[in-house]
Amino acid sequence: MDDAGGLWMGRYQWNFTKRVLGFSQSDLERRDKPAGSVAIAAVSGESMYTQFSGAGGGQLPGFENGQSDRYRIRQALFETAWQYRGFSWQQELHWKKITDSVTNVEQKIVGGYAQAGMFFSELWGVVPEPLEFALRFAVVDPDGGDNEGIERESILAANWFFKGHRNKLTADISRIRRREVADNETETRVRLQWDVSF
Repeated sequence: MDDAGGLWMGRYQWNFTKRVLGFSQSDLERRDKPAGSVAIAAVSGESMYTQFSGAGGGQLPGFENGQSDRYRIRQALFETAWQYRGFSWQQELHWKKITDSVTNVEQKIVGGYAQAGMFFSELWGVVPEPLEFALRFAVVDPDGGDNEGIERESILAANWFFKGHRNKLTADISRIRRREVADNETETRVRLQWDVSF
């Protein structure tokens, strides 16, 4: 598993309110002073993988395992976040270009999401304090602009926080739309999930 070329990554985040905003997606603290950030990031290099996460490297759909430095990766990110008085916002926009050195095929991928959440107990005292509602919209274009294979997802979610993100119950309904060559496909999903972390 040697990736001799390696990957280079740079990220710059500006906390324009002069308050640090962590990676929490909810204003659990109910901030009485706003916190916001704007960030950009870039990745460049060669790897045997086309996707990366905290769990390590892997392959995006349609890519096969390869030898070291098979894939030339170029990726850019723009993100924003804001939290204030129970309201939270976050957004990411990604652009990625993968060049396969074996097949000489180049693929561009564009995608992102935007999410807004609110603890309505900050506005109306009758709403339970641990309850948050959120709206999320995500889109992925695996072919970088040819209008085929685009997947869009809209989600309405409710979170009940027992102990922050370490113990919460989430219920959501999502509408997924896929644009294919011949037609469009739509799917609705309902989910109930209890997250517990130790």
